[in-house]
Amino acid sequence: MKLRTIAIILALVTLASVSSIAMENFMDIERAYFQGRAKVFIFQPLPEGGIKLLKQGHLGGIVSLKTESKEWREALATKNLSAVPTPLIIYFTEDGKIGVKSFKPGEQIILEGMFPIEDVAEPSQKPDLKIPFIARIKYKVRSFLGTSSCPQGYEELNYRYCIIENWEYLKDSYYADSRTFIEWVPFMGVKVRSEGYKEIKSISIAWGIQLTTNMKSMWTLSVDGIPIIDFGESYSGSTLRVSYSPEEEIKTKDGYLDRYLNLPLKYVVVVYNVPVYDKLTKQYATIPIAGTYPIEIMLSGEYRLTESDLNRGYLLTNYLVSSHFPDDATSKPKVIRTNSMGMYPNLVFDFQGSVGYTFYSTPIGGSAASWIWSKLPIVGKLSITFTYSSTSHSLTTYNIGILQAAPNQLYYASILKRDAKLSGNDKVEVSMYFTTIDDGQGSNPPCFGDFCPTYSIDLGDE
Repeated sequence: MKLRTIAIILALVTLASVSSIAMENFMDIERAYFQGRAKVFIFQPLPEGGIKLLKQGHLGGIVSLKTESKEWREALATKNLSAVPTPLIIYFTEDGKIGVKSFKPGEQIILEGMFPIEDVAEPSQKPDLKIPFIARIKYKVRSFLGTSSCPQGYEELNYRYCIIENWEYLKDSYYADSRTFIEWVPFMGVKVRSEGYKEIKSISIAWGIQLTTNMKSMWTLSVDGIPIIDFGESYSGSTLRVSYSPEEEIKTKDGYLDRYLNLPLKYVVVVYNVPVYDKLTKQYATIPIAGTYPIEIMLSGEYRLTESDLNRGYLLTNYLVSSHFPDDATSKPKVIRTNSMGMYPNLVFDFQGSVGYTFYSTPIGGSAASWIWSKLPIVGKLSITFTYSSTSHSLTTYNIGILQAAPNQLYYASILKRDAKLSGNDKVEVSMYFTTIDDGQGSNPPCFGDFCPTYSIDLGDE
């Protein structure tokens, strides 16, 4: 009898446990451990647009969320490579710093400040808050007792700053919004500009992109113009292979050439204006934050492109599709000399990020850039970033060679890159596979769209 009773109890406990797990899966409950304590806002963009506030308050330890990830997975039911946008954590530490990180279930998230608030806050109007009646009474009592010098709707962070206490007091989408875009974006490009006796007559190209489920999506963020990246989810779906490696030489047009390899992307853009109040200056301010997250590569299978595919659709073009390169992109010049036959056969660029990861970025453009500027013009131009470990099956190959040019002459090759801050406080180099090759007769390398890199030519690099 006792054994039967014990068996029934164990069965009930097991059933309750299974039911609890099933309920959590159904409700999409996700947990992470916060090391440290801070004033936290956790948001997630919605598939139909807009932002959902998942949790707010002074958080630390184990934090559970009911996320919108299930809705995203349903919206991304596709064979293409896709990744759900992870929730974003915006937090404030008591020493007056702000941090931005991705909420990754099952991981430890260290709530350490990244930037002093005074470095990223911009003056703003007093926000129009819709504060409930009971809360207004609380603030009036607090003001009467002199327990806080913060205005209504704000709470103390430290001796200097007050933070918006309840995000739901802000009803205007100016403070938080998102939108999903589908656009062709350039992944690789080369621009050759030469003339006269230093005319480059032909080049070779060997470009390849292989994207698999080893790849991770990245949040690429701008906090008042400062670029930050953080890891999101790994991709699921089918492998994509795109190569462009003509067997014959690619002839320029009187020393001029443009080639771009493009892919169709679906990506989400988020914007936040986080209200703060400076007690020292008695001024209202906001911290402008914008970000991008690639959610789907809308192509799968294998594509082997040759010159005959040029401008047959958008995969391979001789013009730059609408893109706005970030203002903080920089060029990395390399001085090269052709041999006695006018060749430089192996102009290879290789970028490797820190902590064993390669970070690869491409600029956004078109309606996405216009939407960001209409919301937060101060954050500047953004890019979309992917990452994969140096040992993964995802890879990018990028090789250019000069086949026919003036013999024994100097040329100048410059590739774009970005220096970004990884959320763990490491600085990393984010590669952008766009190269200019020029004859050095101008003072600056050619422009990519609206971005014109500058560099000083150092012949010591030859």
